[in-house]
Amino acid sequence: MPRVIISEPGTTPQPYRFKLERNLIKIGRGSDNDIVIKCGSASTNHCYMERVEGGYVMRDKGSTNGIKLNDTPMEAIDLYDGTEVLVGDIPVTFQLTDDELETLSHEEFTSHQKKKLPPVDEAPKPSRISTSSPRATHAHRPQPTLQKSSSPFRPLLVFILLLLALSTGLTLRHLKRTGDFLPSKLMGGTPQEKPEGETDAPTKGEEESNGTGDEPVTDSEM
Repeated sequence: MPRVIISEPGTTPQPYRFKLERNLIKIGRGSDNDIVIKCGSASTNHCYMERVEGGYVMRDKGSTNGIKLNDTPMEAIDLYDGTEVLVGDIPVTFQLTDDELETLSHEEFTSHQKKKLPPVDEAPKPSRISTSSPRATHAHRPQPTLQKSSSPFRPLLVFILLLLALSTGLTLRHLKRTGDFLPSKLMGGTPQEKPEGETDAPTKGEEESNGTGDEPVTDSEM
């Protein structure tokens, strides 16, 4: 008959035997289990051993401390002759006789072994940026980068625009103060053409030199 040896601290290892045809063996701290473990690390209904094709499998029943194989938490453990597992903190050894090994060798065994996954609330959570304040979002948003122009003509263009702006400002300021357009003053203006037959009126000096003043001419002077 298969044998399970329970090694609780401070007590003599206790063997439990059962028939090979037994389909289910319950293990836990509760008195209604087939194998009772008194240690506090065991849950009331901790785990069970199930007869499957070709052998046995131990399955956890959602216990607090679980079952382990080589210190690895498991949901299901394939049991072979000499397999040692931890039920809570208690070592449990599974053994088979030669006749039982011979009987099981004629059956096809499929592995049921499965590791225990961590609880969802203990799984690592991705870090998130708090959006409680609108400033928090903008503080972590990548700022756009300005690409600098590599054109060699840009400084010259800027210089020309500055000169035009300065010239325009001076012209408007002069026009506002004097009513004259500054460029025409600087360039001396353009002389206007006179109609045919029209001559410039003589100046006063020219009239005196030419004897064409306003005084009347007497006969004696003629």
